[in-house]
Amino acid sequence: MLKEIISKLIFTLIDYHLRTSIGILLLFGTYFLVIRPFFVSPLRNIPGPYWNRVSAFSSLNAQRTNKWIETVYNLHLKYGKVVVLSPYEISVNGSPQYIKDIYVNNFCKGNFYNNFRNHGHDNPFSELKNDTHLKYKRVLMNVYNKTSILSPQNPTRSHLVEAVSKVIRRLRKEQELSENGDIDVYSLFSCLAMDVILAFELGKESGTNLLENPESEEVVHWYRKKDSMGFWTTLMPRFWNLVATKDIKQAVNNIEQWHMNLYSKAERNIDKEKQPQCPSLKVLKLNGFHNKNAYSFITDNIFAGHRTTAIQLTYLCYELSRPTNLKWQNAFKKELVESFGMPSNTESILQDFEIVDKLPVLNALLQENLRVHSSIPGAQPRVVDRKYKIEVQRGDKTNEVLIPKGTTISCLPYAMHRQEEIFESPHSFNPERWLQYEGENAADFKERISKQQRFMMPFGKGIRLCLGMNLALLEIKFTLANLYWHAQSQISDTWCKIEDKTPNGCPIRLGKGNQHMNQTDEEKM
Repeated sequence: MLKEIISKLIFTLIDYHLRTSIGILLLFGTYFLVIRPFFVSPLRNIPGPYWNRVSAFSSLNAQRTNKWIETVYNLHLKYGKVVVLSPYEISVNGSPQYIKDIYVNNFCKGNFYNNFRNHGHDNPFSELKNDTHLKYKRVLMNVYNKTSILSPQNPTRSHLVEAVSKVIRRLRKEQELSENGDIDVYSLFSCLAMDVILAFELGKESGTNLLENPESEEVVHWYRKKDSMGFWTTLMPRFWNLVATKDIKQAVNNIEQWHMNLYSKAERNIDKEKQPQCPSLKVLKLNGFHNKNAYSFITDNIFAGHRTTAIQLTYLCYELSRPTNLKWQNAFKKELVESFGMPSNTESILQDFEIVDKLPVLNALLQENLRVHSSIPGAQPRVVDRKYKIEVQRGDKTNEVLIPKGTTISCLPYAMHRQEEIFESPHSFNPERWLQYEGENAADFKERISKQQRFMMPFGKGIRLCLGMNLALLEIKFTLANLYWHAQSQISDTWCKIEDKTPNGCPIRLGKGNQHMNQTDEEKM
């Protein structure tokens, strides 16, 4: 009898706890899946997919699989100018006012950027506080100033001339050695950019000479392996060691040691630099930044300076080499010959930076490339740190929504650069949009270009504008001008199937994430 009573009591307790547990789960589920996203969340009136309101999982997974840019862009096409990306994050698009509010008026950076510290120290890019960032940036602003770079006394001019001369020689040598004349320009331009940025940061004697020593360019490949871990480095750093392969870990260690060796050499040479324009390392030391504190700044500049420049040059060559853009390659070569005449010999190098800098067709090509193929097309997140209201349109109604402090907010350059009302046929590579149209007066041309520029953000905006922008633009223009002054280019038919489209160009779409799946010159890039 007692046994039956105890047994019944146990089953009653189990049943009670089970019912209670189920009830609690249902309660929590109802709150997190229904009440919070639709009735409590301050972002409840922001359009977007249901699961984005509930969890950051879909956002993180899209970034992990390299589909984030395409995902956010498509969300804007479906839901409008403002979309919810996660329970605490939104993306805005379609108006230059958003760029002004977020980047020019300086919403602060969030903890995401702590993952861009180097050698255990902050740098201008990783620094979260705007006032401290500006303090850091001012130390090097004069070094990166365009007037300073173009000064006849600045050794950067001679460094660029020497580096581009090496590019031309290496192109000829590689073409002679190649069975079909094919050249891997991305690796070539990565070496060029690395040599240039290191001479600028550390001084020529302390830099690299990858262009003439291909066996040393393995550092470029180490960087690519490190780049492949971008998601885990910036968004899931606690899992980095679990995910990284032995090969990637070795590459990261190699990069760290490579940097330390460079800096050790530069420290020995720094007082020997007799140039009127000091390299960045010396400027930093003169302003009280020493050892790894200074190295963090330079490591950041090296990463950004070699990678983004190489990407831009590669895409420019890609576009000019496509059959559909042959007219632009011809127009560019014509502009060069009309400005400088034909090269007197195979070693001739254009050295008039001021003229190259102002060539209309070259500038149109560069602006359109920055629009279509931004080196950093992804979001540049900021954190709302003040009262901020935003207009949200749902159907015929427009509501004003207060975005709470602490919300992550961003513009997606890829989407901003593809506003159809500003850029006609936005997915097509069309440099003509940056030139004066036939019959268009000067005032209308200036107004149109100004309107287009308000939607452009390839180097960021506001006080966080890329420090190395002027050096990068001059390097790209000078390299491209000399390259096409001497040579023509076409896409290798062993790399992809080449489609000869109409002269007006064709849409450039996002690649499929695996280069072996991309079959044509349209899909490849």
